[in-house]
Amino acid sequence: MMAVAGVNTFLSGSPLSMRINPAHAPEGKTIVSVFQRGGCDGLNCVIPYNEGHYYDMRPTIAIGAPDAPTNAALDLNGQFDLHPALSGLHQLYQAGSLAILPTVHDPNGSRSHFQSQHYIESGQRQSVSDGWLNRHLQTQNSNASFRAVGFGSNLAQSLRSDETVASLTRLANYNIGLDNEEETLLLQRLSPLYQQSASSANQSLLNRFGLRVFNDLDLIGQIRSQDYQPENGAQYPNNNFGNQLREVAQLIKSGVGLEAATVDIGGWDTHSNQGTANGSQARSLTAFSQGIHAFVTDLADYMQDVVLLTSTEFSRPAHENGSRGTDHGYASTWFAIGGGIQGGLFGDWPGLSQNQLRDGRYLDATVDYRDIYAEILTHHLTHNQLASLLPDFTPQTLNLFANS
Repeated sequence: MMAVAGVNTFLSGSPLSMRINPAHAPEGKTIVSVFQRGGCDGLNCVIPYNEGHYYDMRPTIAIGAPDAPTNAALDLNGQFDLHPALSGLHQLYQAGSLAILPTVHDPNGSRSHFQSQHYIESGQRQSVSDGWLNRHLQTQNSNASFRAVGFGSNLAQSLRSDETVASLTRLANYNIGLDNEEETLLLQRLSPLYQQSASSANQSLLNRFGLRVFNDLDLIGQIRSQDYQPENGAQYPNNNFGNQLREVAQLIKSGVGLEAATVDIGGWDTHSNQGTANGSQARSLTAFSQGIHAFVTDLADYMQDVVLLTSTEFSRPAHENGSRGTDHGYASTWFAIGGGIQGGLFGDWPGLSQNQLRDGRYLDATVDYRDIYAEILTHHLTHNQLASLLPDFTPQTLNLFANS
């Protein structure tokens, strides 16, 4: 369904074409958060192939060293390598633009999907209603037409709170279920009502929310009516993840001022038959890597103003289980690219000897996820109120950014 022509006149009194200019980069900076929901097995993403313990603990699911005749991984630095399905990320690493953090978690992290996701996306180790990205948006003065969007069936915790953001599965699905004529008539009649003075706090909230919906409907309708063509030969995978990243790129290029976007990708809860260079994890990693590589390729001229950060709630145990899979673990692998981030591996490696494992089972964490947020907020989003976004936390320097 196309969005309603003319609704924007009711909202701002200026034509939409003056607020969307695809020929120019967006104002300010953008953070794109990709969440691997389900707990991705980091030890089969970034493989310490010089540690014999790794192969002892994973007799059927280990990934071969770079010189192995089969299941060979992609060498990073002579000590670590990447899963062969991550060839797109490997290319970015070789170009010196991908930061790899293989030991990330909360120092007191949970092995519950729900709790870990909530803590990571909230930026706090407690049950709170808001998320770290929404708290950031609330502290910024912005005239952006379309500040934030969450792709998925539910709005990500990181974008929840008082700043109103759009939540959708695809741009084409963002509508109110009417045909063009009906939608036009309804919005023409309702829009003036939401601009009237509010007599109560509830009415004020309703007015703000209603105007935001009308604004978003109009903007998204105009954007999706354009024949978007990825640039620089970028080829997005034809799946939900690839399509949603493609639409994030489209929003960034449209010039609406997108500041934050979240995209989910599932398929990581590999309790059985995880596979090696092939199998369930490999298929998910292929989609993950291809989507990110296409996004970065497509936005080559914009990436200085964009940071893409990947996260997952936890990794898996060092030992495989009896079903040739892995259960819930601890320290996980995160990736970051763009916005002046420098390539390389970050964080101390704790080792896989029995006495080095956390509780004798899990790769230990040496990077607190909030340190990553702190550096992105400081160096990319130029945020100077970290205490309000990451309360009760003192950041440690990671030097992710070339200017840090």
